[in-house]
Amino acid sequence: MDSGKPAAYLPFTSQIRRTLTVTTCLQTTITAINCPDPRSLVSTPDGRLTVGIPAANTNGAFSPIGTTVAVTCGDAGTDPATIGAGIVFDFDTVPQAIQDVDNFPPGNFEMFTMTCQPSGLWLVSMQAVPAPPTPVSGIISAPGAIQCNGCIGMLNAYCTPG
Repeated sequence: MDSGKPAAYLPFTSQIRRTLTVTTCLQTTITAINCPDPRSLVSTPDGRLTVGIPAANTNGAFSPIGTTVAVTCGDAGTDPATIGAGIVFDFDTVPQAIQDVDNFPPGNFEMFTMTCQPSGLWLVSMQAVPAPPTPVSGIISAPGAIQCNGCIGMLNAYCTPG
């Protein structure tokens, strides 16, 4: 019936029955997982060493899955008696280990690697002592769980004779 009026003005003469069908869709959001700035995992309790981590992976930056960074424990120049470094690793997934293999020049300082895992955690790879050095890898997630310690002579468990 066309009265020439807009539909809003047509008399309502019949009841309209409508069926409303609701379709629910499951929306999944996939977020790329990154690893947080690794600097908080590494400490220098005695102040004799400095930690070197590439700038692109620090200062609040996030590292994509698969990123590997080389971390160094070098002389901070604060104590002339410092002759090297030894690192204590408190892993989440394997027993505590110590590295003192003098693999970062100059002198008897240390380097190890960290690789960002799909879990968003860092897999740390290092060389455990005593000799011969044994490769050890494990997850570390606790702040300060990697301690870079300065060696003043061979008086500490983390400073082994070279």
